[in-house]
Amino acid sequence: MNDNRADTSVLAEPRVIRVLVVTDGEASFDRADFGLATLVDVLEEPVLPWARVEVTKAHRERNLPALSAEITLFRFDGHDLSRYDQVWLFGVARGNRPSLEETELRALAEFMDGGGGVFATGDHEDLGVSLCGGVPRVRSMRKWHWPRPGPNGEPVAPSIDGPARHDTLSEGHDPLFQLNDQSDDVPQVVTPRMYATSDSPRWAHQSYPHPLLCGPRGPIRVLPDHPHEGECYVPEDLGATFSFAGYEVTEYPGGLAPEVVAWSTIRSRPAERDPRKGRLDARTFGAVGAYDGHRAGVGRVAVDATWHHFFNVNLVGDPTVPRDPVKSVGFAASDSGRAAYEEIKSYYRNLVVWLSGPGAQEDLWWRAVWAARWHHRVSMDLRPGSLGSPDLAELLRIGAEVREVLATTATRADAAQWAGRFGVGAVDAALWEALRPSLDPWLPRSGEEQPGHLPNLVASMLPELVLDAVLGAVVHAVAAEFPEPTEQARERAGGVEWPGVVGPAVARALEAVSGQVARTDEVLRSVGVTLATVRAAGG
Repeated sequence: MNDNRADTSVLAEPRVIRVLVVTDGEASFDRADFGLATLVDVLEEPVLPWARVEVTKAHRERNLPALSAEITLFRFDGHDLSRYDQVWLFGVARGNRPSLEETELRALAEFMDGGGGVFATGDHEDLGVSLCGGVPRVRSMRKWHWPRPGPNGEPVAPSIDGPARHDTLSEGHDPLFQLNDQSDDVPQVVTPRMYATSDSPRWAHQSYPHPLLCGPRGPIRVLPDHPHEGECYVPEDLGATFSFAGYEVTEYPGGLAPEVVAWSTIRSRPAERDPRKGRLDARTFGAVGAYDGHRAGVGRVAVDATWHHFFNVNLVGDPTVPRDPVKSVGFAASDSGRAAYEEIKSYYRNLVVWLSGPGAQEDLWWRAVWAARWHHRVSMDLRPGSLGSPDLAELLRIGAEVREVLATTATRADAAQWAGRFGVGAVDAALWEALRPSLDPWLPRSGEEQPGHLPNLVASMLPELVLDAVLGAVVHAVAAEFPEPTEQARERAGGVEWPGVVGPAVARALEAVSGQVARTDEVLRSVGVTLATVRAAGG
């Protein structure tokens, strides 16, 4: 039977994000315990209406696990990396395997300096060092070398055993701690770094996690657990330079440092609680690291303490215990496990979005705006009479709706960053840079928090006020340009110069916000004067 139904969706074609995933050693892309099939399924699942991920699977070897890859005996200098938006490295082989050659490091460095995103992870000790230990930025954001420091003084990675191991196993459903507890439905709890738009205490402001840890239901606070993880850290030396086959690399241009954006916390336990691995000492270590290279004109980088946050065995169960009703199916064993897994999947998808280059980010923003304009919550709330000249109250009303709609697909962090960079930036890129210290919580701050300092009350409200006003203005402008969901609208939307369409509306919105802030500040100052007068009269 032929299906002659027309395509009635007004949504634009999703932006394709091309990800090259490279692994080595015993890792595979199938359903084996050390396989990445579950991760690839999550990445390629079409849950984002404005983005589609295409994964190319490459393996450095030609062993049995490599047969699950599309490309075997992969070399970075024998492949056109410009075909991809980002490269993900899952290093499994130890230091006894050959490291990347200089020509390969050059190909990767040129890709990164050209704006390409890179994600990299290994595990305990030197697992992953042959693939990742020489890659600029990657080599100094995570510990790869063991049992001695690396050739450039890189620190030693944590060991697989001993009381100082990085054992994040959460207590499961059976007595004692066992290796296969990593396959149950109980994740570890991580602590995300929180950001605010001031050096005053974060409780006094809207606070956000890093975009990698921003989930649809709030900060992501869970990851799969494992009894011996690696570690992410911030290097002390930000001035290192390298030469790879004649290509000169500045590791951290302008001295912009990476960050640890989430920490794992280990609780101590006596030896009898884990007969196999023994006593465990309490400690905290870096679980996820991030480098925002876009601020320095290069690609972004993210690292993770272990690939056990991504392998099948830590997500969908241990195939060696088929009779265990929990550990054989992993997070699917319970409602709480499934909820945790949804948070973990959000982390994977956040990696894809955040690592995308500035051009891809802008494409994602405009597609997300287009999808939000036609979402039933927004389209039913838009008032035709206000499309031409909405007042601030109307902009804020619709902007709040748009923000909630975006949060179901994009994150709260994405919406805030995109609205600033591409919304305010549609008026004037220099204007965004001027406003950024007051609006961008992820902008590096000078100095530490001031514990006893209360913020300016207007400034503390400003980020959400501007965000809603800009979102409301952008969607109103798009709706005025495209009032009906026609086939012509869908076709024309793909070629529109969006900054020109929305720029005037955003400029008017910012002017309205400026007036409102001035009036609010004047009222607060008047209240302050009144309080001071009353106090003086009573004194």
